[in-house]
Amino acid sequence: SSYKIFIRTSPETLYNFSMPNNAIRVLIADDAAEFRRSVRMMLADEKSFEIVGIAKDGQEAVEMASDLKPDVAVMDINMPRKDGLTAIREIGKVSPHTTCMIMSSEGESPLLKQAISLGVKEYLLKPFTPEEFVNAIKKIAVQVSEDKQQNAAARAAEADRDKFLIQLVGSFLKAKRTDDEAINAYTEYVMGSKVDPKTLAQLAYIFLSRKDWKTLKIICEKMMASESLRPPQHPTPKKT
Repeated sequence: SSYKIFIRTSPETLYNFSMPNNAIRVLIADDAAEFRRSVRMMLADEKSFEIVGIAKDGQEAVEMASDLKPDVAVMDINMPRKDGLTAIREIGKVSPHTTCMIMSSEGESPLLKQAISLGVKEYLLKPFTPEEFVNAIKKIAVQVSEDKQQNAAARAAEADRDKFLIQLVGSFLKAKRTDDEAINAYTEYVMGSKVDPKTLAQLAYIFLSRKDWKTLKIICEKMMASESLRPPQHPTPKKT
């Protein structure tokens, strides 16, 4: 299966890419137009990658990363408006799951060491061959794929855990349990992110009777937050 996405590769231009939904999404940033064209040609036959954006400077790279959330950003160090290192630092904030690779003609310079300290996983020294470039991208892609699988597994495990806890708390409340095992489950539920206001109201009475003011305060705060998110209810006008 595939989906379509519109990519802004310059302030004036939109490109339409049709891409497989399991492809590694790549953002390229380099101020040399000829190099940007070369990179597109290098990856043209690689079906496991999709270039989702091409930026001509560091500032545009940050903006695209914020919009597109690419898996990999391939960055030149020396670019106008915003250098590669500054752009990588900002990409880490606007798209924290993007893995960065650096391109440079600087050799083993302090700039490369700074890039590595910012979390850059791979770097290439210019000039490099198409094979070297593709292999470097593939090396990062392996890590990106592993990270995606781990994150998906972690989310699934957390969802299962939340579901089990909700069921457990419901059964304890139905049985009117207030023993240590039940209180531990209630406390864990209250501290979680997925809570039901009605369940919180039931738990409030239990923690009030125990004079557990700290937990009771958290319950009240979450109930108030839930109330503030509820859409306002307008009275139904009476028929005349």
